[in-house]
Amino acid sequence: MSNEMIDLNQFEAMTNGKWEVIDTPAGGIDIGVRHNGGHIPVVTFTQGMGEQVRKIERDVADMNAIAAVPELIAELKDLRWKHMQVLKARKDWRDEALRLAQTIDKKNVRENALLDALRIIRDDLDDQPTGPNADLFEHIEKIRDFANDASQ
Repeated sequence: MSNEMIDLNQFEAMTNGKWEVIDTPAGGIDIGVRHNGGHIPVVTFTQGMGEQVRKIERDVADMNAIAAVPELIAELKDLRWKHMQVLKARKDWRDEALRLAQTIDKKNVRENALLDALRIIRDDLDDQPTGPNADLFEHIEKIRDFANDASQ
């Protein structure tokens, strides 16, 4: 089977309407479209050919397949349209996933930078001097503890 798609434009001029297998009054068979109490034939089998075709299961199946052609083409067009919609949605989802991944990466970089800054503060405050300003050192101790907890 080829990967090339059938050009459905070649069927645009085919007979409109629901095709069906129609027994003619003369004993023949038409595949055509019922219209205003009669029908428009698309394929005609004479009486002799019609009698022969009715006896062979494969020929009956072929007639039914021919009669189904307009519906099959319509369904193929619909499926192609749906397939294109799925491809478009898949591309949109992929683009959105890439955008979200980039956003997460930026947030991770920012978070890592903040954690590094907190570690530096913690390390600097671990080296605090002792002296007469004990209340100041108490506040520094709280900041150091915060930086220590946040950088874990």
